[in-house]
Amino acid sequence: MKRTWIALAVALGSAVLSVRADAGTGLVLQDQTALRAAPKEAAPLLTPLWRGEALELRGQRGDWLQVWDPQRQRGGYVRQAAVMPLGEGDASVPELAAQLRLVRQQPGAEALGLGLAAALVERASPAWLAGPGGAELLEGLVTLQDRLAARANSPGLSSSQQAAASAHTEVAARYGHPLRSLARADGSQWLCPAEEPARLLRGHPAASSAQQVLAALQLTRPDCIAADTPAIELPALHIRRAQWLDGIALQALTPQQRNRLLLRRAGVQASVAFARRTSPEARGAATEALAAWTQLIPAELTEDDAPALREAAIRIAPMRWLARPGAHTLPAMGGMSLSLQAGGPGESCLVGLDRDGKTERLRRCSHGLIHTASARLSPGGRAMLVAVQPLDGWTELWRIAQDGSVQVLPPSAEVPGLGVAELAGFQGGQILVAREAEAGGKLLRRFEVYGPELDGTPQRWSGEAGLLGAFQRGADAAWKAGSPLAR
Repeated sequence: MKRTWIALAVALGSAVLSVRADAGTGLVLQDQTALRAAPKEAAPLLTPLWRGEALELRGQRGDWLQVWDPQRQRGGYVRQAAVMPLGEGDASVPELAAQLRLVRQQPGAEALGLGLAAALVERASPAWLAGPGGAELLEGLVTLQDRLAARANSPGLSSSQQAAASAHTEVAARYGHPLRSLARADGSQWLCPAEEPARLLRGHPAASSAQQVLAALQLTRPDCIAADTPAIELPALHIRRAQWLDGIALQALTPQQRNRLLLRRAGVQASVAFARRTSPEARGAATEALAAWTQLIPAELTEDDAPALREAAIRIAPMRWLARPGAHTLPAMGGMSLSLQAGGPGESCLVGLDRDGKTERLRRCSHGLIHTASARLSPGGRAMLVAVQPLDGWTELWRIAQDGSVQVLPPSAEVPGLGVAELAGFQGGQILVAREAEAGGKLLRRFEVYGPELDGTPQRWSGEAGLLGAFQRGADAAWKAGSPLAR
């Protein structure tokens, strides 16, 4: 344990530890603080300093401090009011902890908070770091990193705000917290917090259940999975994410914390099920995803939970089909017998044979999941509808006609992202469809009524199922009771 915290001190306190032993230490309090060549405003500007940077304090001239910038290897003078001197030794720990507690509540002060944390780690004893104080320190680090990454990723920043966010990100890297740059599906880059503080907090012996939830949620962020992660690595990655979320007692959490943990568990277990779709363990993961969903407290969901609720609903919608045994042989349709067969490596195929049992009318394959348990014949048996999940979090609705043709209704017309299209029932010859998606930067939640051919244009649609007469009369009872989209 002691060795772990000494290593942490070295990693987090690298900028402070570079200060000379006979010099005091201070942190810059204001962005664009001027480092000047002499102790007066008219002196040449050497460089602007950013909030949170560490300086050696070497002397004082009136209202000016003589400092040394170890990062730029340059000396100069700064206004005394722009620098926070730091105490030394164990006696300074309570004050530094109080300052960190205050700064972590201030948006825009993340770099300063990281500097305070580095100073605190350097001065605190291993016993303090292993106790509740160390857990609170790590909680602050997780919070500060998360907020800094959110600010750096924000698309609406002005040029000055972008410059500040970039400079604060560089300061964070000096304290051992470089933001991770990950590739997204559209080719852009996304910044995510460093994982080490969250890992340490998740396993900290004095961490509360609430602190463990905070750490687990950061370690399992779905937006911090690189789009170029090889498929062969995804099962292990999602299993590791599920492990971070396990072992936290729900009864020790507030209703809001409980809901957020359960929403993340539901989504992660759904990803585990899809990643392990070729193994028997997939059904167990799907069952766990549905169990987490059923333990939610709907009355305690807040407006801030809406994005996580939408993601969890989309991911687990097809899991109710995976959780129940699916027949390899489907109902016969117009003299065509349908079955699920193995195709090429990693493929499953829907195969339709004519009455003679030899002539193929249909062969449609997918590397994803063909949920045969979802198969439903339309009234009159002229078509069959089945849910097919080609990608993790993306579920399409296939309509198979008697002649073997297949119509595919995707969750949205945008580039695949997160979405589901599913059968909600039949009304006469009409097909009722629920769709929810987050793709191409657009949100979609619609309940649609199609004709018997399920062409690309719905006859009617609404954002609320109850506003459509066809849904009031024909929505399937099992869909209303069991689909997350019917929430």
